[in-house]
Amino acid sequence: MQISQHADQRMNQRGISRRLVEFTLRHGRVEGDKHVRDRSEARRIIEALTEELQLAKRIMDKGGVTVVEDQDTVITAYNVNAPMHAAAGRAERPLSEERRHV
Repeated sequence: MQISQHADQRMNQRGISRRLVEFTLRHGRVEGDKHVRDRSEARRIIEALTEELQLAKRIMDKGGVTVVEDQDTVITAYNVNAPMHAAAGRAERPLSEERRHV
């Protein structure tokens, strides 16, 4: 994104950072040659992002979540740090010392 000298001066005078400009270009509604993000729209995006943040924190608390899908159908979901199922784990566990010498 290029910023004209005029825009750079006005942004500095008005306390508008490059990141605010980029955000408005990405998320603002288009009105002709303008991109606009007003207070009510900003409030809505804050609410949506707050919900996303809460979901991300829940996933972090669980140690992660894995979702397996096949052609847009969720097959299963589990915690990333979930212990393996007992039957699946038996085949991979080494034999105990007692059983090896029998």
